[in-house]
Amino acid sequence: MNNTYIIREAVPDDAEKMISYLNQAGGESDNLLHGNNEFNVPIEGVKRKLAMSKESDNSIVLIAIDNGQIIARAELDGYYPARIRHRAKFSISVRKDYWNQGIGTEMIKRIFGLAKKMNVRIIELEVISDNVRGIHLYHKMGFEDIGIYKDYFFVNGNFKDAFVMQKII
Repeated sequence: MNNTYIIREAVPDDAEKMISYLNQAGGESDNLLHGNNEFNVPIEGVKRKLAMSKESDNSIVLIAIDNGQIIARAELDGYYPARIRHRAKFSISVRKDYWNQGIGTEMIKRIFGLAKKMNVRIIELEVISDNVRGIHLYHKMGFEDIGIYKDYFFVNGNFKDAFVMQKII
């Protein structure tokens, strides 16, 4: 188990490393929203997004850092409208060489604690239907299956369904 990493909130100054991380992680797995070098958001856009999350009272981006590099990212993206402010979308990724070290579990635990403080009651996510490892992790952390989006992802020329899950905090 690698315990040399730290987990903290991402800030706008992390934007450049975030872009590099997302492009690397996208090339290591078919389970993310973008593939190898497909994350093409300009650095200013990433800085704005991180600043908005930092200012938000129901959103946060966490990163795990080891040796100065981002090795994992977790985001809780809260909804703005008053009647659904208690809900947030969740996403997470971990660099492949850090899989099976408990980093995803630790980041989800931190997200749950922060969600409670932010009065987020429902965390939802979509996971590609053949992401066995991710599905196992989400079930382990208490997420429940609530539905299926047909043909949600288009990966390597094929449509893939997504399982919709939620966790009530």
